[in-house]
Amino acid sequence: MKTISLQPELNELYRLNDFIIDNLKEENLQVNLIAEEVFVNIVNYSNADFIKVNVEFETPTLTMEFIDNGIEFNPLLKEDPKAPETIEEAQIGGWGIFLAKEMADEIYYQHINGENHLKIIKKVE
Repeated sequence: MKTISLQPELNELYRLNDFIIDNLKEENLQVNLIAEEVFVNIVNYSNADFIKVNVEFETPTLTMEFIDNGIEFNPLLKEDPKAPETIEEAQIGGWGIFLAKEMADEIYYQHINGENHLKIIKKVE
């Protein structure tokens, strides 16, 4: 398992993407999207002082664990958004967690010693 420590700042997303690609050896759009949605939500809403990401890749399975010391939040309990009936009702935002849950093969959450732990398992072809 490899680990990267990040500041809770949006510009750190570039370092996170490079870190994940280095471990996968090639880019994967769904993995990038999952990582981006989770990271951006932590930065924007958690008030965390740090974000740590553990990555382990054993063909064909990628495991990513996001750890932060922000506000306790279990994204698995968040209600899925409802699709708008018309384009005029559509709003920007609110779909990130839903998309991450849909694209992941497995996803787990725990709050341990004041830290959020979100583990995402994704089979990578």
